[in-house]
Amino acid sequence: MRIAIDADQVLFDFLSTWHTFAENTLKRELVERNQSYHLIARYGLSMAEFVRCCTMFDLRDAWKDCPVIPEALGAVHAWLEADHEVFVISAIGVKARKSRQKALDKLGLRQVRLMGVGFGGSKFDPLRILKPEIFADDLWAHCREAVDAGVPRVARIRGNHDGGGGPVPGVPVLENIGELVIEQQNDHIG
Repeated sequence: MRIAIDADQVLFDFLSTWHTFAENTLKRELVERNQSYHLIARYGLSMAEFVRCCTMFDLRDAWKDCPVIPEALGAVHAWLEADHEVFVISAIGVKARKSRQKALDKLGLRQVRLMGVGFGGSKFDPLRILKPEIFADDLWAHCREAVDAGVPRVARIRGNHDGGGGPVPGVPVLENIGELVIEQQNDHIG
């Protein structure tokens, strides 16, 4: 089976790392105002503050500091042990992609294939070409792209935010990709 997942908030905890980094960069506490995916709205930042934090995050290569989500790591290991192909498709730039690959290698996930579609890029074409049986992402827009690309099983991972848009009919919301592994195991039993 071929499985594709997103990186940030699905495999790696980007949000907590970015929050801490932004507080250190701005030298003040950032209080969550809401559960918005958009960091400006979530923390009440000005555009200048947001750009400053993102620029520094990239310059200091803080992508490498994002911890793995334990349940997600367990799910990826379970899929690999079952001889499934696992792809990580992430809307990140070249520098972040290199950091992500190093993080995957460090976790012992060298056989996981990483695809970067550029910051804010579309996942439609990679999904249409890969034809995974399962895709999981934290953003509704990418879930919509997966449905439109013909992926049979799509799940939105809660990711501690609102998904950045409206729900996609038929796409369930799960806490983490570990729930997909449990569902797969139950399907084999039943």
